[in-house]
Amino acid sequence: MNSGPGRTANPLVAYRRTAGWLALVLVAAAASAAQAAEVALYRESVPLKGTTEADRNAAFGEALRAVVVRVSGQRDAGSSPGVNASAGRANRLVQQYSATPEGELKVGFDAATIDEILQDAGLPFWPSERPVTLVVMSGVAGAGALRVGDASPERARLELAAKARGVPLVWPLTGVSIETARAQLEASGVEAVARAAGTEADAVLIGLLTGSGADWTLVHAGDASRRRGSAEDGAHLAADTFADIYAPASTRGLSTVAVRIGGVESLQAYAGLLDELESLSMVRGIGVGELDGATLRLSLTLRGDLELLRRIAMLTPRLRPAPEGDPGAPQFVYLP
Repeated sequence: MNSGPGRTANPLVAYRRTAGWLALVLVAAAASAAQAAEVALYRESVPLKGTTEADRNAAFGEALRAVVVRVSGQRDAGSSPGVNASAGRANRLVQQYSATPEGELKVGFDAATIDEILQDAGLPFWPSERPVTLVVMSGVAGAGALRVGDASPERARLELAAKARGVPLVWPLTGVSIETARAQLEASGVEAVARAAGTEADAVLIGLLTGSGADWTLVHAGDASRRRGSAEDGAHLAADTFADIYAPASTRGLSTVAVRIGGVESLQAYAGLLDELESLSMVRGIGVGELDGATLRLSLTLRGDLELLRRIAMLTPRLRPAPEGDPGAPQFVYLP
């Protein structure tokens, strides 16, 4: 199960099932499928400057700020007054911590605690299901694109910034030139570039290094965003773009929506669908209504809204938005 706030903040997920349905579902529960890429939202390692309690408390505060940035998707979230106040008492909010031989403190926070901090500070929530981004980046100015296993200072800086912002990256398994990637994106989109690189991805980040920086282009969901800057700016371009899409204003609070999901043609599909929904970090409560043929009616409590659920569904292997038009048709389709 995902480590999103939904399971900690609201552990009593109420399924309105009959006793017969419940018994059958327990017998027929299917194995869970691979989920969309997720990141470790609530854990952070920070430098420990000394051995005193004050040093440790300062590290707790820095770790909390870093976690809030990652979970909210907002680069400046760590400096907001509400977050600063929470960082000042982070020693009372830490769930677990340990020192490393390298002089760092590994700190973990409870998901519900961070969720509450975000809401109190008026910050959005970026769900843990996040787009996988294929990086097609030249190693040095004028060189070919880096592949898995290749190293460069710019790659190391990009990966460090992406980890801090919560952007999962993959690198080409096969040789892909920047020129070819651009042409494939223009003609066939992200899937074609990822397939040519021997990977699967939801977005492509192209970085063309020059003597004074890099030209970055991110393509996701049919749109392109561009920025010029350092290696770190490539990660920030991806994070800022994704946060605009997946951490909208609606995630500052909860909403309850009625949803119809088709494709529930067996007990296994019924059980699998409920597992899929419960695993989504934006889903905070599930109320199951009636099953009409192969369509299941539910009441979902979301950190966000129905539109965000549609976007997140596109990142999952088993849930897809259904074509809109018929107001009585299913809004989603489950793919067992």
